[in-house]
Amino acid sequence: MKTKIALIIYTVIGILGLMLLLSRENLYVALALVLGFLLLGYREIWSLIRYRRLPVIDERVRDNLTGAMRLTGVFFFIASIVLILLLHFDIFKGVPTSLIISGMLVVMGIMYVIGYNYYDRVKPNMGEKSLRFLKICLVTAGLSIGTIALAIALHNMMFAWFGIEDAVFFIIGLLGAPAILAISLLGSLAAYAGGLLASFSGSCRE
Repeated sequence: MKTKIALIIYTVIGILGLMLLLSRENLYVALALVLGFLLLGYREIWSLIRYRRLPVIDERVRDNLTGAMRLTGVFFFIASIVLILLLHFDIFKGVPTSLIISGMLVVMGIMYVIGYNYYDRVKPNMGEKSLRFLKICLVTAGLSIGTIALAIALHNMMFAWFGIEDAVFFIIGLLGAPAILAISLLGSLAAYAGGLLASFSGSCRE
């Protein structure tokens, strides 16, 4: 009952926010809000469409939801810091602010879906080595993102303060760190996909 009330309140707030955004012609953010709502409530929406009721929330589901929301919150915190740095140094020159905000909202929704499925399906089917490998890849990816933002900021600061076109930070920010980020994300995706496939294989055997 509490979940149903919370879902109704969330929906009403979302509709009011959507009307406000549309009235101000923030189309990108409005579309992102709708997509974010669908991503965050995809389990509940699917259950209502198929079974005419909300899904049962037992201890396992509560743990999955908590883990997914915690992961989404950490991602939002880190991404916000990186985004503020990039906006401060005018990296997104010519890109509408509404488009940047909408992209952030959609990515957060995607992170929630990935996080929920990780705790629900992937993690229980991963061995200790695979889990350690995934954590190393994710930490490396996070450090790479921070390094990119920091290198760009330091490069711009060196030019603004001393008039020096620094090549080291430029290479790190645009070549080195992005390459490490891409490799880390590919490794994370491989480990995630392996655990997901293992969960589906287990379901088929059952």
